[in-house]
Amino acid sequence: MVALIATDLDGTFLGTDKMPGAENTEAVLAAANAGVHVVFATGRPYRWLTVLDPFRPIHPTLLASNGAVSVDAATGEVLHDACMDPQTVRDIVHDIRDALPQALFSTEEATRWFSDKGFDRWQIGGPPDGEGPIEGFLGDDHRIVKLLVRTFGCPSDALFKVVNPIVGNRGTVTFSAIMVDGLVEIAACGVSKGAALKRVCDDFGIDPSDAAAFGDMPNDLTMLELVGHPFIVSGAHPTLRDRGFTIIGDHDESAVGRQIQTLLG
Repeated sequence: MVALIATDLDGTFLGTDKMPGAENTEAVLAAANAGVHVVFATGRPYRWLTVLDPFRPIHPTLLASNGAVSVDAATGEVLHDACMDPQTVRDIVHDIRDALPQALFSTEEATRWFSDKGFDRWQIGGPPDGEGPIEGFLGDDHRIVKLLVRTFGCPSDALFKVVNPIVGNRGTVTFSAIMVDGLVEIAACGVSKGAALKRVCDDFGIDPSDAAAFGDMPNDLTMLELVGHPFIVSGAHPTLRDRGFTIIGDHDESAVGRQIQTLLG
């Protein structure tokens, strides 16, 4: 049996309806009751995690914004936020605007978000805390954990190939969804689900080789590479499929839950 289970949400633990299937829910609760520590690691900001409210009694660790934000699930307290340097964010926005004048931006803080007008994100949890030219929300008083870049008509894969070299060693660039209107995410250097999960393992005295992780997209790669038992769903991005991780089935068929039950024996 493993000591820790970490799972991505969208496309992995959640179905197409953005809810966990009954088998997934039952398996996670069974794992927690067996003494396994449960971690939910997602690109979503914390404000989008009400879907996990039923799991709060088992005290999971919540890693939001691709590991940039760690939250105490029981209290909602932000335990850690890995902020980007404000001047670096301003420079990156300037450089991307030069290369992609059509680009739109939004920023995530631990509990707030701001966006260019027209960014048109799914407004789960309400509208942005501020909307207008993003440059107006990049001051030193903003604790930015993630900068998002969107272009209409340019898919995520293609947008990543443009943005990644522009950012260079100034940040960590990834994406968590295949979208026709591309969306990529930029965090501080070294911020990833894998780095955050390593910190959780250290805090609980767990060897990552005794942990399992589940994912489907490039932002899950560092987490999958960290653990001794990495699994991907059948719809996983080619970047993950090419790594030879064990494929467990479809996210709409509670593949994660079935695999957890197997791990529990």
